[in-house]
Amino acid sequence: MLLAYKYRIYPTKADRILLAKHFGCCRFLYNHFLSYRKSQYEQGNKVSYYMTQKELTKMKAISQYSWLNEVASQSLQMAIQQLDDAYKRFFRQQGGYPKFKTKHESVQSCSFPQRVMLEGNRVFLPKFMKNGIKINIHRELPEGASIKQATISKKNNRYYVSISFDDNMPTPKPVIAQSSIGLDVGINSLVATSKDVKIANPRYTKKYARMLKLASRHLDRKQHSKKKGDTTPKSKRYLKQQLKVARIHEKIANLRSDYIHKITNEITNQYDVICIEDLNVKGMIKNHKLSKHIADVAWGELRRQLEYKSERKGKILIKVDRWLPSSQTCSSCLSSTGKKPLNIRTFTCPVCGVTHDRDNNAAKVIEYYGLLQFYELGLQHNLSAGTVDYTRGGPSGGDGDSIPIVAPSSHGSVKREAHTYKVRVVHAIVS
Repeated sequence: MLLAYKYRIYPTKADRILLAKHFGCCRFLYNHFLSYRKSQYEQGNKVSYYMTQKELTKMKAISQYSWLNEVASQSLQMAIQQLDDAYKRFFRQQGGYPKFKTKHESVQSCSFPQRVMLEGNRVFLPKFMKNGIKINIHRELPEGASIKQATISKKNNRYYVSISFDDNMPTPKPVIAQSSIGLDVGINSLVATSKDVKIANPRYTKKYARMLKLASRHLDRKQHSKKKGDTTPKSKRYLKQQLKVARIHEKIANLRSDYIHKITNEITNQYDVICIEDLNVKGMIKNHKLSKHIADVAWGELRRQLEYKSERKGKILIKVDRWLPSSQTCSSCLSSTGKKPLNIRTFTCPVCGVTHDRDNNAAKVIEYYGLLQFYELGLQHNLSAGTVDYTRGGPSGGDGDSIPIVAPSSHGSVKREAHTYKVRVVHAIVS
């Protein structure tokens, strides 16, 4: 399985100069061939990656571009490879049209696809083979891992290297489901579980709001031009204060990521089947009243970590349809309880009379419907690690088989209308 570890590195002054050349050359080539491909497209010509690679070889032979030879050639090839990948994502409707890069972007980076070595507290890369670059290895690579690529990035005047490697571990054996859990994400509590447990939301943005406000206020007082098109350089005090603000934001992001890593590790270690809602986070964040809070809890990052950790550990992640009325359904009798305002955190079912916590009840409903479809498909004994993605069906729904969902006998004699969903299996092998 391909993984990546990120480390802090401490380049010398000479290393920083050489890295700046790598960042600049990669950025130049990316922009150059982006402009080239746009002009060729307007003329009705198609441009492939191999054509741009040949053009790069011709450019390096011209004296005008002789400075391209000062950096690692494979890093330059990776720059145009990244451009080609951006175009492929665009044509697959997985991203927007590629944009030009500037040296003022928050992150500058370059990649080294070969000849990457870790020895002691040094990382050796092409053009950095003599002495290497000092690195803080906070965790060792797995034994037997083979390094595939290294990406060096600069953010807030700090340098990092991301080591991509193959752990060469065998594919996880099919899971025999012995334990399960349902998760309902929220704002007041980050996650509510079907085990009547709520995981707190630390609200890191709120904790550092005062510090961020003061730093931003000091930044506004520093001398700089706000006029569009004004090329007057910013003052040193402004750049220094700008860096302070950026590092506060970075600290908040690091704390949030670390917290989510701890939560997802605990969940994936303890449970074999994990059921979550397939939320449209990108759409939800457009709500101007809740966008700040939704961004702070990082639901998308939580789901991303659950996905890859489930696959890595041989667990099953089930994504339940986002339109499932989990907050409007009683987890005891599966009766509809109707819509409720957000200030109602507990409710009593009008049919069975059981009182529920709103969030924990939603998590139980998510777990129930996820497991119901899980067992209806007969996958409990022969599904490999990965994700089972249940997307809402319709007259022109996606791929998959329609599964009627009805209340089991264990829930009494309550009659309710069956619901039909489309089922799509992702990253799963059915034998």
